[in-house]
Amino acid sequence: MLEAGEGDIVFENGLFSVQGTDRSKSLGDVVGAAYGLVNFPIDVLEPGMEAQAFYDPVNFTYPGGAHIAEVEIDPDCGSVDLVSYIAVDDIGTVINPMIVAGQLHGGIAQGVGQALFENCVYDETSGQMLSASFMDYCMPRADNMPNMEIVTLSTLCTHTSFGVKGCGEVGTIGSPATVINAVVDALSHLGVNHVDMPATPSRVWRIIHNSANQLRAAE
Repeated sequence: MLEAGEGDIVFENGLFSVQGTDRSKSLGDVVGAAYGLVNFPIDVLEPGMEAQAFYDPVNFTYPGGAHIAEVEIDPDCGSVDLVSYIAVDDIGTVINPMIVAGQLHGGIAQGVGQALFENCVYDETSGQMLSASFMDYCMPRADNMPNMEIVTLSTLCTHTSFGVKGCGEVGTIGSPATVINAVVDALSHLGVNHVDMPATPSRVWRIIHNSANQLRAAE
C-alpha cells in the first residue's frame, strides 16, 4: 500500500508512515484492505489482521468502598423490598464514567439477585436439578431494584497505567453482604443475627415466625 520496505515503515498516532516522507495510511485503511481481498500480496494466504498481547501487572489492584442498603420487610408474607441503595467505591482513575456506572449498577443487581432471589435447588435423592428454568429460578428484574446512588472516589493506584483499578466486580462483591446485613438488621428486634442467602419470602417468613414463637416461649 505504501510501496516501501517493512523496515522503512513506522506506526505512530494511529498512522503507518514511510520514514522521511509524507506518505501514510491509517490503521483503519490497513485493516480495511486486509479484509478487502483486493491486491493481496501473493504470499498472503488468508485475509484478516489481528494481534495478541498479554498484560502482566506487577501487583493486583485493590479497589474498595462502602455500600449501604435500606430494606423493608412485610412480616405477613416475608417479602423483602429493597427501597434504597448507596455505593461509594474507590476505583482509581475513572476514564469513562458511563462505563463505570454501568459496571457498578450491573454488579450490584447481580449481588442483589444472589442475596434475595437466585437459588439452585436439587432433589435430595436423585440429584436432579429442580430449578432448571427461569420459571423456577428467579433473577432480579427492573422493578426489584431502586434508583441507586453511585459515587466514585479516585485514589490513584501506584503500579498501573493512569492509576486505574478494577471495577468489574466491585458491585458484585459488596452488594450480597450489604443486602443480607440490612435484612438481619431489620429482623434484629426478633433476636435474628443470621439469614442464609437467598432471603426468599418463604425463608424470611419462617425466620420471623420461628423467632416470634421462641420469644413468646421465653416470656
